[in-house]
Amino acid sequence: MYRSPHICYMLTLGLLIFVSQAQASNNYFLPGDAFFHSILTLKSIKKSEQESEPIFDYVFVCKPAFCGYAGYSRLKLDRQNQELARNIQKAYFQIRKSIPIELEGKNIIPLSAPDKQLWKPENFHEINGLSIFFYNADYDWQRRNIAIKYNEDWLGDLKLFGFGGGRYCEFVSSADAVVAAWARGKNVPPLKVKIPDTEIEKFQTVDTPMSAPGPLKALILYNRAYKQYFNMKNGMELLEITNQGMTHYIIHRKEWKKYDDVYGDDQ
Repeated sequence: MYRSPHICYMLTLGLLIFVSQAQASNNYFLPGDAFFHSILTLKSIKKSEQESEPIFDYVFVCKPAFCGYAGYSRLKLDRQNQELARNIQKAYFQIRKSIPIELEGKNIIPLSAPDKQLWKPENFHEINGLSIFFYNADYDWQRRNIAIKYNEDWLGDLKLFGFGGGRYCEFVSSADAVVAAWARGKNVPPLKVKIPDTEIEKFQTVDTPMSAPGPLKALILYNRAYKQYFNMKNGMELLEITNQGMTHYIIHRKEWKKYDDVYGDDQ
């Protein structure tokens, strides 16, 4: 998957702001990151159901910069995480019981077109896909927060992809999140993955899938308000997915609680 870094600028509020190539990397998964992030849609779930070893594509959330890319873009769930993959598929449909799919048309079709042509699935795309974070199986997310990379050597990781500097591409933009990442970074191990033995091209992602040597866990958020999860806003929900099953959690009185313990069985 080649992405050409011909022009070096960032898009911000409709304005073009020119920056140096060392300042505007688009960061995918870097080896020191605590998690791998993707977006689940019905299309991606259906695709994973057909794969013996499902592959997830990384999705970053910072504003796009046309100065090049860094990191690893794909994660494969192989035999150690086959049940995790199946439970992720179940979890997607579990969440859709309370949060329906939202679609947006991507093609202009005349209103005079026959209904069969107007309502073809390929004419729409899902705009409220679900954020999923893959972590080590022993990651204590209730104590160490969600969506914080805890990568102390991110600049060193960027150098592997030809950058002399770059952006952190954080998921939570706040002073408290920066302090948390700095204070706990040494104590949070990176996601344990097998990095593919592939030559790294300057300013390009590696698209050969990574794999996990051991079991992982996944957190699927009910919305993408990452800062509200970090700030422990009451009512925020997620599903914790493992190879053994899934558990529904909610923030209640500024603490994570099992949903059933607060509201009863939601099944």
